[in-house]
Amino acid sequence: MELKELTIVKDKRSNCLSCMGVTTIKEYISYINDIYRMKGGIEGQRDTLRTSSAIKIRKRMVDDIVKGTVLPPVVLGLLLLHEDFVKLDNVSHNTKILQDTLSQASNENISLIDGMQRTTAIIEALKSNEQIENNELRVEVWIVENLNNLMYRMLVLNTGQVPWTVRRQLEVVYGSLLKTIKEEVPEIDIYTIDDSKYRTDGGQYQGESIIELFIVFGSRKEKVNIKERVAEEFTRLDFIESTDKGDFLSIFIKCLKLMYSIDKAFTRYESEEKIGRFSDGKDLFKSQPARIGFISALAVEILGRPGNDKGEETQTKILQRIENEVKDFIALVDGLSEAELKDFLSLNILNECLKDNNPSKVGDFERSFFKEAFAALIKEHFDIQSMVLSWRAY
Repeated sequence: MELKELTIVKDKRSNCLSCMGVTTIKEYISYINDIYRMKGGIEGQRDTLRTSSAIKIRKRMVDDIVKGTVLPPVVLGLLLLHEDFVKLDNVSHNTKILQDTLSQASNENISLIDGMQRTTAIIEALKSNEQIENNELRVEVWIVENLNNLMYRMLVLNTGQVPWTVRRQLEVVYGSLLKTIKEEVPEIDIYTIDDSKYRTDGGQYQGESIIELFIVFGSRKEKVNIKERVAEEFTRLDFIESTDKGDFLSIFIKCLKLMYSIDKAFTRYESEEKIGRFSDGKDLFKSQPARIGFISALAVEILGRPGNDKGEETQTKILQRIENEVKDFIALVDGLSEAELKDFLSLNILNECLKDNNPSKVGDFERSFFKEAFAALIKEHFDIQSMVLSWRAY
């Protein structure tokens, strides 16, 4: 794709290059076609909208494009390696070098961060009238060396458009975290908003739930206002700063593995009578308050309470101890018969304990309840005769 009338402006705050130019519809579609089919090349990006209002608006846009209207610039993202970005930044006045960089970029490094709906309309307009292929189109290329800056740019550009749900915001902003977890713990099934899947077995979790656990782990508090936290993240360009701290993320992932192993062990129990909210073993960690309670209890035990952080060496020793204790705990659970596992889990008692709460603050109560429950389990070094000890801890 050749960009004429190319201008380059340096974004000093985020250390990115904003490049604006003009190309033809034919060259743009040829350049972006594969990326467009991949929903823009960014995980979490919205596909072409199919609502009746969106279709009507797009039809009007198609008609206008055929008549020669000038659309607002579509925005592409180009992710470069650090050394390539520095080289380009040093000669950003040289438009030929920039043009060569664009031409040689691979699809996996290009993203359509603003313009999915306009691109759909352009493609439809071109199909209806091939004579517009030489019409000019404005294109901005946002060149970065950090994927998170593309996330930020995409979210900012979304202002005033069809709003994203908090769930989609979380999954996009923390996309790199979910990707890392999937790579490190492939046995865990993580469903994103576009998967349209729900938990049917142990070890299956929604992406937004995992992200909330990460935030809870970092804050070491069971009560976190996710909407406010997301808003805070939007104002920072280092959205996922915590994941750069290898040890911190590594500890969180290991804690997630511990939760997964216990979840799978408990899942073996299936009740003949589906009485109460928690009837089967898989129901326990189906509950987000239970997951939050477990992770926050581990965070306090391993990292220390907020303001009183434990040293790295101490954290490592505690984590190793807990991993060994959980291993023995799983072995105990796996050795129980179906009847023995029923008595061990004592889910009927858990259901009874959860009845006594303030209906207006069920979420807060349950998070505190499960944090105390699992803190008691940790304090006993996972060496217990039944889970009744935990359910009676609050």
